[in-house]
Amino acid sequence: MYHIAIVGATGLVGRKLTDILDNMPNVRLKLFANESAGSVVQLRNRTAVVESCENLPSVKADCAMFMATDEVAAKYAPKLIRRGITCIDNSRYFRLRRDVPLVVPSVNGDTVRGKTLIANPNCSTIQTVIPINALKDLGPVRMLAVTYQSVSGAGKDALTDLEERRCYGALKAFRHPIYDNVIPMIGQLRGDGFTTEERKLTDESRKILSLPRLKVNAFCARVPVSVCHGVFVNLQLKSKINIAEIRDRFKNTPNVLLLDDAECGLYPMPLTLKGTKYVGVGRVTKDPTYNAVNFFCVADNLLRGAAYNAYEILLCKFREWEKCL
Repeated sequence: MYHIAIVGATGLVGRKLTDILDNMPNVRLKLFANESAGSVVQLRNRTAVVESCENLPSVKADCAMFMATDEVAAKYAPKLIRRGITCIDNSRYFRLRRDVPLVVPSVNGDTVRGKTLIANPNCSTIQTVIPINALKDLGPVRMLAVTYQSVSGAGKDALTDLEERRCYGALKAFRHPIYDNVIPMIGQLRGDGFTTEERKLTDESRKILSLPRLKVNAFCARVPVSVCHGVFVNLQLKSKINIAEIRDRFKNTPNVLLLDDAECGLYPMPLTLKGTKYVGVGRVTKDPTYNAVNFFCVADNLLRGAAYNAYEILLCKFREWEKCL
C-alpha cells in the first residue's frame, strides 16, 4: 500500500488527480489544502477530511503531490524531502533547477530515477513536447509556438468570469472580460516584452527535450474556452520533410491521437479532447516558406496537461520502488 498526500486537493487540478488516484487499489490518499481545510471529500469507498497544509510537515506518506502554488511548494516540499518523502510538484518553483528533473514520462521518464523531487511541466509545454519528441531525430532547430489557452488554466475564479460573463468592475481573475474576447497576454510582462508564460514554454521545452540550443519563439493567448489548450506549432527541421512520414510518426506515438483529415472536418478541438489523456494532433502541413512542418495540437490542460502527467510520473516512481523491494 502506498500512502500519497495530495496538496491542493480541492483545486481544479487537485480534484482531477484525486479522482485518478482514488481508482488505484494500492493507494491510500491524504488530502491537504489551505482555503478548503476542514471540508469533506467523497472518495470511492470512504469520505476524507481535507487537512490544513500546516499539518504537512508531520504527514506519513511515500509521496506528496503538490497541485498548489509556488509558495506552498517552496515552503513544504523541502521539509518533506528531508524526511525521505518523494515530492512531485506541479508549480513552476522548481522546474528550471538543474538538479530537479522536469518530466514528461513518454519523453524523458528515465530522469526520475533516484530523485526525490520531480517537477511537473506547464500544461501547454506538455502537449507541445509530446508530438515534437516524435520528430526529435529529424533535428529540430527552431520552434514557433502560438497557444490558445483555456480559461480553466487560470483557476476557479477565471471559469466564473467566463461562465457569468463578468465585465469590468466584477472580474475576479482577469484584467479584461474573457467572455466573447481573446486576451493576448498570459502571465506577467518581462523586460523583453515577452511574458512569464511564454518563457515557461521556451525554457521548459528545451529542458525536457534536451535541446538547449533550440530556437523558440512563443506567443500565448487566453481564449474563451473552459477546458483544453490549443497550440499551433511551426517546427523547423534539419532533415528533409516528408509529411506522410511525419503523420505516421504522430500516429504511432503513445498518448497522441492523429486527427488529420481537414476535408472531412477532422482536426483536434476542445470538444473532442476534453476529459481524455490524449494530445490531438492535426492540420499537419509543410511550411511553404522553408523546411518546417506545421501542426495544431489540443489537450485537456487539467488532465493531460497536469494531473495525468503527474500520475504518470508517480507510476515511474512506483516501478522504481518495486524494483528495490
